[in-house]
Amino acid sequence: MEIESKFLVMEETDFQALENLSKLASYSLSEAKIQLNEDIFFDTENRAIMASGYYLRVRKSSGEDGSWVTIKSLGGFEDGTHRREEYVSFLPEGIPVLACPDSRIRDLIFEFTAGLDLFPLLSLKQKRVIRQVKMGKRIIAEAYLDRVNLKNKGREKHYNEFEIELKSEGSSEDLETIRLFLLKNYNLAESTFSKFEKAFLFMENLPEKTFLNLRERAFCAQLADQKNVYGKQAQILTELDKGKSCEDLSLLLKVPQTKIRVLRSEFKEKRLSIFPFTTYKEKDPEFHIQAGKNCISKKEKKTLEFKQWNPESLLEYYGANKNQAKKSREYALTLFDGLSVCHRLGQEERKLLGLAAFLKDTGNSIFPGESARMSREILLTHPVKGLRLHEILMLALVIELQDLFVSHYVSEKSLIPTFKGFHTGLPPGLQNKTLMLAAIVSISDLFTSLKIQPGKIRSLENILEIEIIGDVTEKTAKKFEAQSKLWKSLYGKKLLFSQAAEKEEIRISEEFEIKEIKTKESEIKETETKETETKETETKETETKETKTKKRVGEEKKPEKKQVEKEKKPEKKQASREKKPEKKKCRPDEEVTVKPTDSMAQLACRIFSYQFSCMLSHEEGTIKGEEIEELHDMRVAVRRMRAAAKVFEAYLDSEQLEPHLKGLRKTLGSLGEVRDLDVFRETAEKYLKTLPLGHENDLDPLFSVLTEEREKARKNMLDYLDSEKYRSFKRDFSDTLASPEILILPATNKKHDALPHRVREVLPSILYARLADISAYSEWVEGPYLSVERLHRLRIAAKGMRYTLEFFESVLGEDAKTLIKELKNLQDHLGNLHDAVIAVDLLGSYLRTGEWSSTESEKASGEKKYSEGTEGIEAYLEYREEELQTLFNAFPDAWKNICNGSFRERIENAVRKLY
Repeated sequence: MEIESKFLVMEETDFQALENLSKLASYSLSEAKIQLNEDIFFDTENRAIMASGYYLRVRKSSGEDGSWVTIKSLGGFEDGTHRREEYVSFLPEGIPVLACPDSRIRDLIFEFTAGLDLFPLLSLKQKRVIRQVKMGKRIIAEAYLDRVNLKNKGREKHYNEFEIELKSEGSSEDLETIRLFLLKNYNLAESTFSKFEKAFLFMENLPEKTFLNLRERAFCAQLADQKNVYGKQAQILTELDKGKSCEDLSLLLKVPQTKIRVLRSEFKEKRLSIFPFTTYKEKDPEFHIQAGKNCISKKEKKTLEFKQWNPESLLEYYGANKNQAKKSREYALTLFDGLSVCHRLGQEERKLLGLAAFLKDTGNSIFPGESARMSREILLTHPVKGLRLHEILMLALVIELQDLFVSHYVSEKSLIPTFKGFHTGLPPGLQNKTLMLAAIVSISDLFTSLKIQPGKIRSLENILEIEIIGDVTEKTAKKFEAQSKLWKSLYGKKLLFSQAAEKEEIRISEEFEIKEIKTKESEIKETETKETETKETETKETETKETKTKKRVGEEKKPEKKQVEKEKKPEKKQASREKKPEKKKCRPDEEVTVKPTDSMAQLACRIFSYQFSCMLSHEEGTIKGEEIEELHDMRVAVRRMRAAAKVFEAYLDSEQLEPHLKGLRKTLGSLGEVRDLDVFRETAEKYLKTLPLGHENDLDPLFSVLTEEREKARKNMLDYLDSEKYRSFKRDFSDTLASPEILILPATNKKHDALPHRVREVLPSILYARLADISAYSEWVEGPYLSVERLHRLRIAAKGMRYTLEFFESVLGEDAKTLIKELKNLQDHLGNLHDAVIAVDLLGSYLRTGEWSSTESEKASGEKKYSEGTEGIEAYLEYREEELQTLFNAFPDAWKNICNGSFRERIENAVRKLY
């Protein structure tokens, strides 16, 4: 909050006297500091920031590298003191305003503008003399003596101003004492405006006393050219502000003088609250777009890009009725075109209307009871391609308003208090357009629900007649009449619905049928084109793979191979022959999707089957060893099967499953050591890339030992993967998955009591149990000392929760995706921390003994076998120790995101989607 007193310095002699002051009443003044400032004020083309009651300033001061961004509220003068909201942040040189480092500033700008482009509105220059006002050692205030220069279109204005801005150690009494002293001893006039406000009045050539203040003027200017009741009201207020009389306005706008006088009187009493539109207010706690994320530089843009959706793919993704959506869009656009004589909206609004009608039921499959609200959230989290932020917000609001229209028929009287409850994030002009679109959608929605069509629309005197294709009963007519009350209040024209003539019905029905046939034909062609392209792509990929395989085979033939390897060839061929039927037998066509009604046991078998096929698909790559990620992916598939066994254990026969779990444990053990060594080396190589030239070989002695260790570990792994034990495990597990009923426990007990076994019945308790597994670590990891072992066990618990959520992601909706991401962030943090602990231990051991994973007795002896070429390794150890400390320090913040109540609430929200 900025609190200050401002004075216009009327005489040059007073300016010089203030410039030479050494004391101010009983307060002392510090030495003067001279500053040259250039202020540029920004706003959108339609002045959305001013309409929200604020202004945005970027100040460049002499001698500073960079600028200062400030957002201040307009007005605020009362009883000689200015009290204004103020948000200030430094802006480094070359950084645009929308990339301001302060997220609060960025979020405010997006709250005010809804992502509309900013433009320079006006500028001013000033020479400022700055002094601190003190009482003893306390800094009470700062005094600013300014010479201000304004220029605009060949006009120029100069004035002098003296400001006293209160600081944290001062009080209102101090400011009042100084204010009275200045007024008594100098020829000063209290300034009721900020410099921005004075500059704006000068730019617009406006008098200081007007009917509307600056915010009200910007607010009304956004509405004045729009053709509904609120546009008309704004136009009247704007003309009154220009000095027009009620008589003149009545003739000009064809509005009765009594109405104009009533509006003027009401506005004087209620000001902008006569409109249903809100501007800035605090963020909606239920849902809010993080607008600041859009404020990124071009360099950062690639890393922060999010998926954008086609309307059709979004509709398909959420399982909404596509045919009904198309009809809704068709009817809405028919009404838009026929009613354009009233609303006068353009093609951009027509496009948004079509999207709103098409997507309004997207959320029905997620939460039918609150379809509009869920559809709004989907649209805000799944941005439609080609739409800017303000268009996304308009689209979301049109859909959200449908809940309001369905619950009760809205009139102008009931609209104002209800509409103000919405947090739109839109300037008033866009809110008004959105309201007009919502009124059209509400009528078109009635056509869709009653399964009838709109026909011709004719404009009569104060009436718009809409023909209906279909039976119009008395009940139907009443519904349309009630639903069109809002339209009448917005435009002053009643909608009359009548039965279309039989010939007209036939003609329009035929037109709709032709359109549907053409649409279906285009969809079929599009599908065929996609299938053709997919086949061509697959063919090319197959040919490429065959070429690469031939090349590799040719390359492998060139060097001479050992006799032992030749002897192993037949076994490898036999193994590959064994793999083929397994892949064909186990691999499902697509990734597992889940429905609330799925049996847990059957779902477990599907997950085992899918992950087992994934494991087998990466086996060949793991054996070849050409790409380390093949081994990683194979290991992940094994881990997921083990995690699934824990999640679904209550619904599976443990005796039948245990032999297969034993095989999974052995497989995981054989893969683990090679993968750990790969990760260690990969991390070390990344470290080398950060070093200056000449240090590329710093870790060569370490890499030499790592290569030997990996060869040993890889030999052990290949021995296991080539063993009869592994082949038997694969064969037996594959046979079991081909007949999964062996694993499934009955859904009733011996007394034939029904047992809960479906996803929607048991998943909530599983999720809460997994969350409890994580929460139980709170008492161990929230103190000043952290146990490495505890953190490692916490990581395993987090991984268990994450895998559980991933198994059920398709049924838990968007909430699950967020939870998985946050758990992965914690898991990655703990994984990096654990890796750093192991690395520090191994590097320390290596430096002491010259060996990898030396025995405890060797470590205790402290005998150092390697004495040369270790400086680079010692530096790397120091680097990993610093990394470990950084990870320890950052852990509380990573943990906070999971252990707060919000995480549990979101699990509860996700669970609700099961019912």
